[in-house]
Amino acid sequence: MNFKDLHNAICTTLKREIPAIQTCEIYPAIRKELVAPAVFVELSGFEKGHDPGTEELAMKARFEARIVVDGTVEDSSVVVRSLAAEVARVVNKNTWNVKNVSPGEFISAEVDGFRPELDAYLVWLVEWVHYLHVGESVWLEGKINTHIINVGNINVGS
Repeated sequence: MNFKDLHNAICTTLKREIPAIQTCEIYPAIRKELVAPAVFVELSGFEKGHDPGTEELAMKARFEARIVVDGTVEDSSVVVRSLAAEVARVVNKNTWNVKNVSPGEFISAEVDGFRPELDAYLVWLVEWVHYLHVGESVWLEGKINTHIINVGNINVGS
């Protein structure tokens, strides 16, 4: 599992699917100026996933996307909510074409007031999860050899 590739795939897809997004970054360094509307994507935590029986580590990964809109623009309250709904639509059931990533499960979208560095903007938070498998499966080709087992001969009707 390459987490950088996963993050980049998320941003690339969001920008492609939602043309209004001007900036999409992962773990951004908040600066004084940004081109909005913007989306900031973060992997916020892991929980135990369902063991696939392959010796891979199964995890439930929680992702967050913060939608940031200039609050001084006309209809900005409607714009930020519309973009949050669009981000939720795109992340739901999306695998980003990355191996070992389950379809996204949308959790919630709501106002986010917990980032003081973004107080000058309207910010909504979209959360979703993916189930991931990390490591190599014991069932990969070449690791376990398949073979045929013959279990005696059965004569029926003799």
